[in-house]
Amino acid sequence: MTIISILIAFSLCHFVRELRHLRRFEWMTTFTRHCNNKLKELPGWSGPTGFFVLLGAPLLVALIINSILINAFAHIGEFLFAIAMLIYTFGPRDLDIDVREVINAKDDEEQKQALETLLGGPVPADEDACQHAAIEAVFSNALNRWFAIIFWFAVLGVYGALLYRLASLLTDDNVGLHDEQNELITRLRKVMDWPTAQLITLSLAIATDFDSVYRAWKQYHDERGNGLFDGNNEFMITSAQTIVMSGRAARDGYADQLEGPLASIKLAMDLVWRSLGVWATVLAVLMLVNVIA
Repeated sequence: MTIISILIAFSLCHFVRELRHLRRFEWMTTFTRHCNNKLKELPGWSGPTGFFVLLGAPLLVALIINSILINAFAHIGEFLFAIAMLIYTFGPRDLDIDVREVINAKDDEEQKQALETLLGGPVPADEDACQHAAIEAVFSNALNRWFAIIFWFAVLGVYGALLYRLASLLTDDNVGLHDEQNELITRLRKVMDWPTAQLITLSLAIATDFDSVYRAWKQYHDERGNGLFDGNNEFMITSAQTIVMSGRAARDGYADQLEGPLASIKLAMDLVWRSLGVWATVLAVLMLVNVIA
């Protein structure tokens, strides 16, 4: 049921683009600031207490809704709620649409704006720096928008997907967190990012040149290391940049007529799709094994 939910939800998001308009998270800011105003006198509110309440309250609401649907419609209700939660937590924007807007821009100004949206900031003036930033943006957003949601849904169900999206939104946006709350939620997100980034790197190795990805991954860890709580996931970015910048991805038949950062973005997005293909294959095998069992 878990695997089928993932495949259906991702397919719906890909083919029914209007569903992205349902991903509204403005309530997070209102909820967080309201809690910080009304509950600030609670012991430890600026730290652990606030951390557990801000993350726990939405999870409790999800638990209540899921329980109501199960009581009303049995497993069908649970199944539909899982699909709805996945559709809601994927994103908040569609990565492939962001990439397509950069590549298919009508003029330089439109392309620059689309690239700034993808990068989440100004476009580097240096072409090499721009290419590296583009690859990093594609893979970082792929982890945040797709892979982490799939992984934590598979591990913890709808609550894992929602917990990751909450942690991501609370650390990415200015929602009025206290410093200690922000530190705790940031640490949680790093812990949740780490296994996902490792699996993305593994799937990238399987989908492209295993030796090259492994050498880049090992060299990074030998030189800088990356523990569970460090969580910058640069080993994943380094591996992706190695494959794209070395031209190995292009030699696999994924090159086109684009040049510079546009080529890097296109190749990086192709690698993301191939990594998703690896994940889908593994999910399909697990579903088959479960059916046989």
